[in-house]
Amino acid sequence: MSDEIVFAEDPPKEEPSGPAWPVMVVDDDKPVHDVTRLALRSFEFEGRAVELLSAFSVADAKRLLAERPDIAVVLLDVVMETEQAGLDLIRFIRADAGNDAVRIVLRTGQPGRAPEGRVVRDYDINDYRDKTDLTAQKLATTLYAALRSYRDIIRLKELSNDLAAAKSDA
Repeated sequence: MSDEIVFAEDPPKEEPSGPAWPVMVVDDDKPVHDVTRLALRSFEFEGRAVELLSAFSVADAKRLLAERPDIAVVLLDVVMETEQAGLDLIRFIRADAGNDAVRIVLRTGQPGRAPEGRVVRDYDINDYRDKTDLTAQKLATTLYAALRSYRDIIRLKELSNDLAAAKSDA
């Protein structure tokens, strides 16, 4: 008997099963974008990678949302051009743009400026994270939950549309 250790070959990497999930990072701090990109470089959900889109201001975010209505998740900072720029963007997404499908994860480095209890109660967000506590693993976990929720909302909307079309054809 040999003491030699033989390792199995890694299974071949599967081809993506669809287009990448569009995820927008909204933060005025470029290193946050860089670290997010690094942390999610090998992230996949349902065989699909993520496409990270960067917005450095509320105006950038609004432009991207208009160009890409398929954005699944927004990772959003609160304090940018103003003390509550991120909160204003949430209102725009939900009320002005009428987008209830996109999942919004608030990431703040200054939780005292946007207290978690008040923000979660008063704004239609899906998660609230302190940047200092958001490790690569916690970011991935947060993104899995947000993408599952987004996927389910889109499926329900498609089924509802199919049902409405079937009723109108009958």
